[in-house]
Amino acid sequence: MLGLNKDVVALTPYCREWKALFEQEKTLLESLIGEYVVDIQHIGSTAIEGIAAKPMIDILIGVRSVDDVKKFDKYRLKDADIYHLGRVEIEGKAVFAKFSNLEELTKTHVYHVVEYGGNWWKQHTFFRDYLNEHPDVAQKYEALKKELALIYPDNERQYTDAKKACVDEVLRLAGL
Repeated sequence: MLGLNKDVVALTPYCREWKALFEQEKTLLESLIGEYVVDIQHIGSTAIEGIAAKPMIDILIGVRSVDDVKKFDKYRLKDADIYHLGRVEIEGKAVFAKFSNLEELTKTHVYHVVEYGGNWWKQHTFFRDYLNEHPDVAQKYEALKKELALIYPDNERQYTDAKKACVDEVLRLAGL
């Protein structure tokens, strides 16, 4: 089952179905915005083999320019329950989310739209690849996530901020 309500931090054991759910979503995205997309990748903890994750699929969408987001047909995306999170302002990135329940703000997918090959692209894909290639580091990351989920069960921002030092250390290994 995918989805978490706003600000809830809860982890579920690794689920092999996450890869298939990503592929379904990739096919949908290609039909909705494919003409602007260079590549679509599965990222985040659901893309790391064997570790617990929040039950939301993180998707990296590489475009030639983040300005291409302005060309996306927001009505077609909305019909697919995908919404631009305009209040989330991160330089070089646009964020969208899919909701299964708008009243509870139950997020099932998060879409990170970035410049293909740019810093955000490299960071997200390197982190995923490094953890998949180094299961010992992935297990340490999972242990940290479990600890932080207990500390911040209702504050997604603090949970994410607390993981940053670990993520930054892995990225430092790549010189990113």
